[in-house]
Amino acid sequence: MAMETCSSVRQSEPREVWTQVRRKSRRNVGSKAPQQPLKASLQRPTSSGTTTRLSVSEIQRDHERFSRQWQESSCRRQLLDLMASRTGRPTTTVSQAVCLGIGSFDPEDGAWEVKRRAHIQLAAFLSIVGELGGGGGGGAEQQQQPIRCYFQEPLFTPADEAFIKGMGHKVLRSPSGFEVVNRDTLVFGIHLYRDVYGQAIAKCVPAIFVGTGLDVWEGWVDRRRAY
Repeated sequence: MAMETCSSVRQSEPREVWTQVRRKSRRNVGSKAPQQPLKASLQRPTSSGTTTRLSVSEIQRDHERFSRQWQESSCRRQLLDLMASRTGRPTTTVSQAVCLGIGSFDPEDGAWEVKRRAHIQLAAFLSIVGELGGGGGGGAEQQQQPIRCYFQEPLFTPADEAFIKGMGHKVLRSPSGFEVVNRDTLVFGIHLYRDVYGQAIAKCVPAIFVGTGLDVWEGWVDRRRAY
């Protein structure tokens, strides 16, 4: 009953009408409010979150050109000499190789140096695998089976992945590349973050590790402690 009385009282009260007074600005007389520009439709991202510009055949042609430069370089000869001095042990056995973070063959900004670096690292990685698989390093009798190659690179575009798969290799999503590392693995990763190296060798120490030297990280830790 109280609720009904209260409701009837509200209905009998006169309604007050409030009028909002707006000041007119002479500057805006005759001008219309600016229209909001229409937003462009978002481009559908690819599976790797990047946009592909080069086709697989174009990436293949780039790799053939950079690979020829690598084959004729003094760096390749120095690498083979280093392998001969480090892997010429009968106990060295490599059954698989994991390549980490070589970069995209089709970078978003199209940077030539970034593209070149990715192709040269791929050529160097495959040179090492070829030497190990062909008996150039380690026990020749133990390298009868082909070395399986895995690649882990978050920046790979679909064309990058298709190019790697077309070469007969496998592309893994992070952290699967770290998880396949065992004592018979070659781990290849140039200029990566220390945490990435930590994940790569967290489970066990691989047969061969190619990357930033431990002395570099020890010096980095010493410099951090100095501050």
